[in-house]
Amino acid sequence: MFGYGTAPKIGKWRDAVLTVAILALMALIAARVNERPVAELLGGAARAADGDTLTLGGRRIRLSGMDAPELTQSCRRGEADWLCGASARSHLAEMLRRGDIACSLIGTDKYSRTLARCSLGEEDVGERMVRDGLAVSYGDYEQAEALARAEGKGLWSSTFEMPQDWRRQHGRPQEEPHEPVAGYLAAVLQFFGLQ
Repeated sequence: MFGYGTAPKIGKWRDAVLTVAILALMALIAARVNERPVAELLGGAARAADGDTLTLGGRRIRLSGMDAPELTQSCRRGEADWLCGASARSHLAEMLRRGDIACSLIGTDKYSRTLARCSLGEEDVGERMVRDGLAVSYGDYEQAEALARAEGKGLWSSTFEMPQDWRRQHGRPQEEPHEPVAGYLAAVLQFFGLQ
């Protein structure tokens, strides 16, 4: 049997092993949470689905940080209607005809759409759409929108409803800014397979 003083030594030994195990588990979780997933990149020829969505490699990609009029949305220039949604899509299609596009996938929105920042060479496609006045800032590109507005380009040369308001009026879901879940929360959700 155990002599006097043996039981407390076993208890201390067990506590030390348990403490080390808990610390190792915490370190493993912290290391996993701090891992940053590498952004997935896609490139190649793309087609415009509408003014803020394109198809690339069989995937529909929503341009992040901006919002374009819906395809059937019209705006008003003076006394005439202007098919601003179709114009936005045409403008994006024209840009995409210049060559291959490179997209950095950054996540998904609450509607499970793939969000990305895309570029043609050094030019950010979303920023160019906003700068040309055929899309509005939707979380990013405020400076590009301010310039387009000041110069009266595209939408800013007309009377129009913001795309989000137009969707709400026509029975389409109102969208939230295109911000993917990121940072530590994204890492935790991804760790548990929830994102």
